[in-house]
Amino acid sequence: MVIEFTARHFHAPDNIRVYAESEVERLNKFNHRITNCQIILEHSHNDYMVEINVSIPGNKFNAKAATDNMTKSIDLAVNKTANQLKKHMEIIQSHH
Repeated sequence: MVIEFTARHFHAPDNIRVYAESEVERLNKFNHRITNCQIILEHSHNDYMVEINVSIPGNKFNAKAATDNMTKSIDLAVNKTANQLKKHMEIIQSHH
């Protein structure tokens, strides 16, 4: 999985980048065919917005979360993405 990390309008400290990347790595257990994952962090006013875009062959998944805490936003966005991947796998398995 190729991970692209972007921080908009602020400089993301290394520990945030490492945390975000390690969290999205967990998504592999829901679908091992993930080819690309974009993590976009945005800081505006008091909000930390996290957007995660995941690509698997034939599909794309997108999740966003915004809270007043960067790691909390990362967790929420990763959990939303995980739920989408789980649902997708359940649909595929129910058709086989």
